[in-house]
Amino acid sequence: MLPRPRSGGMPGIIKFVIPGMPKNIKKIIYYPVFLFFVYSVNESLAQGGTGGSSGGTGPITIKNPLGDDASFLGIINKVIDYLIYISVPILALMILVGGFQILTARDDAEKVKSGRNTIMWAVVGFLIVLVSKGVALILIGIIK
Repeated sequence: MLPRPRSGGMPGIIKFVIPGMPKNIKKIIYYPVFLFFVYSVNESLAQGGTGGSSGGTGPITIKNPLGDDASFLGIINKVIDYLIYISVPILALMILVGGFQILTARDDAEKVKSGRNTIMWAVVGFLIVLVSKGVALILIGIIK
């Protein structure tokens, strides 16, 4: 005897049935989503130029994401500037963590030493970032 086919849809698809849910839920959900994607798309044609009703025929220009100074040292200089912007808050946070370690150490000399090392290495790391900025500026001055 042949197995009976499943009724109510394609095999393998799970049906979610919630009591009181309308039977035409697909229309309620799918049509607004479909209309959103159809009507929210702006003109995204593969035509360059200034646009307009004719589509434009001018050249496509792409702005350099690295900026005006796209040399190797210019990129290194921008990366080090970013590291300085990041390292200042990290330095402040690590000094606070080291101070907290010292304050909560009580009579434990090892915890006091750990807090002092945290502050010391935070300052050493920040000095390394500052020295790297100085080296980059010296190299830029020599090459230009």
